[in-house]
Amino acid sequence: MSTPTIVGCELEILSARYRPDEVWSWPGGVYHGWTSAFVRLVGSDGSHGYGEIGDGLNVPLLLRPMVDRAAGLVRGLPAEPRTVLDRLTRSAPGWGHGGLFQSVIGGVEMATFDLLGHALGVPVRTLLGGAVRSDLPVYASGGLSADPDELRHEVRRHVADGFRAVKIRIGHGVDLDRKRVEAVREELGPDGALMLDLGASYLADPPDVREVVDLMRSMEPMRPYWLEDPLPRDDVAGHAILRSELDTRLATGENERTPDHIRRLIDAQAVDVIQTDAVYVGGILRQLELASLAESAGVRLAPHTWCSGPGLMANATVVACAPAGLYVEVPRVPNPLRERTMVQPFVVDDGVVRLGDAPGLGVHFDETVLSWSFDPEAGPRLHNARATD
Repeated sequence: MSTPTIVGCELEILSARYRPDEVWSWPGGVYHGWTSAFVRLVGSDGSHGYGEIGDGLNVPLLLRPMVDRAAGLVRGLPAEPRTVLDRLTRSAPGWGHGGLFQSVIGGVEMATFDLLGHALGVPVRTLLGGAVRSDLPVYASGGLSADPDELRHEVRRHVADGFRAVKIRIGHGVDLDRKRVEAVREELGPDGALMLDLGASYLADPPDVREVVDLMRSMEPMRPYWLEDPLPRDDVAGHAILRSELDTRLATGENERTPDHIRRLIDAQAVDVIQTDAVYVGGILRQLELASLAESAGVRLAPHTWCSGPGLMANATVVACAPAGLYVEVPRVPNPLRERTMVQPFVVDDGVVRLGDAPGLGVHFDETVLSWSFDPEAGPRLHNARATD
């Protein structure tokens, strides 16, 4: 079958409101639902492809003109991801390098992969030359409660569902965090991987290097697997100091949209695990380039995946195909736009998942999902918080 031509490019902004018992909070705000922005491409053969732009924080006013601009650039092109990416990237200077347009580029590129995979009847990893691993290690991403007993119950659910690695958020003060981490370690057992996320990039008053060192000295007896986002993103020197002083791996990079900052972290020997997200960095090919950069420096990739079905599957595909791939993050908060758009939702077995053989990204948008129109109340109400006492 020949490669179809792109004849349509549309923005879909979809929302799912939470029930009152599903509302959850984190250091950056409170979520009352989930809103995601997607790109839908239409091929000349009638096939469709979906990609993800992001979680809808800046929709719809900012995204619509950007997607309209992208549509004008890709209509008439063959559904070849590299061709589409190059065309959009050459237009980027007019919008500014990085930023939200980078996510628009990524969404269109993902949708191109999805469309081409459907046209050819193969999963995206086949288009990329095949996977280097079939078993993808995953971790349960949650741990939002400040209460140690609630965390115990949560971790028990994760373990019962097959997870062998868990991430929790810290930043509740040294004494309470120590109790929380001790509780999670007891439930997870001595062999499970325990990740800690300080989330300093989201805090109005983030900790400094010495505060983080003092905090981690009390945590390291519980053998955390990594410490995530310990400092503001631009403090590369501080990250390098932490990496030299702590026994725990450092992970960061979830908010990056260009490779420049990741290169600075790697060159400064300031990171062990990069967490770039294909939704943010410009798509699957850009994420694979960052994975290769990491591999050359002995650094691993564990993508940020707080997104819906297309974004999660794009990042999981990169972990499957990149030698530097380490873990796939599986958020454990409700997101109907994740579960309802995956052809084969993840089934965790002894800490790993296997990607199915559905064509493209392995996502599907039925009429019910497409009827979930944009709801400005279905999303986060943002605030800032203090990291340590």
